[in-house]
Amino acid sequence: MTFADGRREVASLLKLGMALMASGLMTLGMAYLVRLLLLRIIGFEATGYYQSAWTLGGLYAGFILEAMGSDYYPRLTAHAEDDRACNLLANEQTLVGLLLAGPGVLATITTAPIVIKVFYSAQFLAADGLLRWICLGTTLQVITWPMSYILIAKGKQGLFFGTELAWGAVSLVLSWFCIKSFGLPGAGIAFMGSYLFYGIMLHAILKPLMGFRWTRLNLLTGLLFLGAITAVFAMFYALPYVVATWLGAGATAASVFYSLYVLTHLLPRERIPIQIRRLLKMR
Repeated sequence: MTFADGRREVASLLKLGMALMASGLMTLGMAYLVRLLLLRIIGFEATGYYQSAWTLGGLYAGFILEAMGSDYYPRLTAHAEDDRACNLLANEQTLVGLLLAGPGVLATITTAPIVIKVFYSAQFLAADGLLRWICLGTTLQVITWPMSYILIAKGKQGLFFGTELAWGAVSLVLSWFCIKSFGLPGAGIAFMGSYLFYGIMLHAILKPLMGFRWTRLNLLTGLLFLGAITAVFAMFYALPYVVATWLGAGATAASVFYSLYVLTHLLPRERIPIQIRRLLKMR
């Protein structure tokens, strides 16, 4: 490798690193600013409730997003010039992300008080409603992250940073308004609303940039999981707790079987554990 080749490689790596570092700092900075808003508007205890819900809500989805960064991004970069391949890879990653995250989010929403007691204590039970709102937001995170990685893979670091900056500004405004209007759950409502905005913004950018569109299977799976998650979420506000818990447990079990069914049809038969094949009665 010549000096000029090395300089070009280093320059591209530095641009990528700066964009990712700025994105990570912005996410952490927004979480810190939300805690400040809760401290000023509600009080000190609210910041503890928020921190516990934030940690638990992002625990499962964070594992999936971390795996996404280590596996998906290199494959996407290798096909950065091929819009059709990028579209296919983003759809595949979104599908797998939904299939893995959906059952976990449903389970967390259904068992929010139990999860809080196990990881913290009964004193943090006031955060269960906030945790459910954050779970809705993490579902949207799983959908939007594969889209945002396209901008980085295509060398659009400036555009990527601009979308992150817009998300941060909207998130801050929503947090202030929702916390003032709805109290502690408002922080979760703002988190969910910010990623809804982020997804709409990314789709509006990527469609003219590279003809991005969702596959029919992704649309079906997305509507199925988002509908189930929204329905289970609403049950805890409209039905008795015991009834909502049983219905949520049923929805979680059904989502597990659906995810296994779709995933097993995406993998070669020899890669599927024999126990799962027996469970699904695959030959």
